[in-house]
Amino acid sequence: MSRLPFECRRCNQCCYGEGGIYLERHQVAAAAAELGMAEAEFVAAYLRERGERYEVVCREDGACALLGPEGCRIHRVKPERCRQWPFFPEILERPQALAEAKELCPGIDPQVSHQDFVAHARRLGLDR
Repeated sequence: MSRLPFECRRCNQCCYGEGGIYLERHQVAAAAAELGMAEAEFVAAYLRERGERYEVVCREDGACALLGPEGCRIHRVKPERCRQWPFFPEILERPQALAEAKELCPGIDPQVSHQDFVAHARRLGLDR
């Protein structure tokens, strides 16, 4: 049986890098509740206000501040951008971006073609 184009290995490599992960205001309550925190406490500890939404901050080592020893601390209610990985628009649009993602993510089949990767995303409804 052949390998799927992507199977998450929960290696957390995608949880590193500053910027680009946001929570909309209406998502803060669920994320705070996931950690048993008050919303204001959660915002102060993990988020930075950016216009109408919040950007998740990173620790000094470059990891998402919500990454714990067992993985994402708010996995059940994680941000939409995190749910998309690795089917980001830029990866679906550019073969070179997929090649770069393969180097980062052990869950992406190193043999999958860009065409097959995009087709898989379409089958899953993740190509929007």
